[in-house]
Amino acid sequence: MSKHSQTIKPAKRFIWIKLQYDFFYRDDIRIIESLPNGKDYIIFYLKLMLKAINDNGKLMFKDTIPYTPEMLASITNTSIDTVRVAIDAFAKLGLITLLDDGALLMQEVQKLVGSETPDAERKRIARAKQNTPLKLPRQDKKRTLSGHLSEKVTLENRDKRLDNRTNNPSYIPQRNTSTSDSGIAGVWLEHIKNLSCNFTDTEISAIADFANYKASTGESVTSQQINLILEILLEHKESGYEICRMIKHSIASGYKAVMTPTKDFLIAGALKPNQAKGKYPALEYITPESNTQKRELANYLENCYLRKLNPKTKSPLNADELACIALHKKRQSKSSPYIGWYDYIYRNEVLTGVCLLDQPLDSADASTKPVAV
Repeated sequence: MSKHSQTIKPAKRFIWIKLQYDFFYRDDIRIIESLPNGKDYIIFYLKLMLKAINDNGKLMFKDTIPYTPEMLASITNTSIDTVRVAIDAFAKLGLITLLDDGALLMQEVQKLVGSETPDAERKRIARAKQNTPLKLPRQDKKRTLSGHLSEKVTLENRDKRLDNRTNNPSYIPQRNTSTSDSGIAGVWLEHIKNLSCNFTDTEISAIADFANYKASTGESVTSQQINLILEILLEHKESGYEICRMIKHSIASGYKAVMTPTKDFLIAGALKPNQAKGKYPALEYITPESNTQKRELANYLENCYLRKLNPKTKSPLNADELACIALHKKRQSKSSPYIGWYDYIYRNEVLTGVCLLDQPLDSADASTKPVAV
């Protein structure tokens, strides 16, 4: 066989993630970081992005099996509770998307991935050396050092501004804080109108105050970030929290984002919307309408079954119910491909709308794999 007929191996490539210099100052990242154990969530998010760079941001084990929370916890060396809370927060903020095939899509990865072959790296370094200006004679160094550094800093600042305008189509230039900031608040109010948010006049006024506060700190906010902040505030309002007081406390405390609500901000006598939609005596057993509510229900169900409680009434399981759950766990343990107990509950109870206690199994059924939904 001739040398020319041999298969030529593809050149090795180095692949990396290119984070923007303001990554840790973005509103969505700051919101995550402000949560309890927020720094763990950020580290977990970066690990997921690095894991997804070889598949254009898609996370799927061997291209066929969706990652379960248990699998993600194992491969990223992260606690299972951190994984579940973090995935929920990332989905709310639009950092990840759950695809129909069960895969997780990291949208940012496609924009931030860079790659280079070793040969290209050598050529780039060689070109950089050729373009390096000649060093000044020793007698001129002292005289020109200050001016040279000043010019370098000016050019770097200019390049950063140009980079922001080029890479961020929603870039909002920083305004002079000495002038009126009513235009900044107007941008936020326009977003409220476009999203059809049912905020009251008092709440809109508080949001405008927060917009002016953000502008006074010298931060730029993208259109996507404004929409996400408004959606989060609307969720807090619909969950029975007094968002006007939350905004005022956030501004007074100098927070970078609107604070995470606590029970102190619950409106007296208010019930969360999903509590009114439950069909069982236990208010936590909700009828989910969104992906977030589905995950909340799955977490509640898993906790009840681990504590041997009936999720519909929160009373201890009787002998028949214990036997039913034992058969379901046996069926889950023999599933192929294997899925964890949480995912079994999610697929067979949350998505079907039928309680596991109302799905009796016999020994033969328990030996078969669960039906994928």
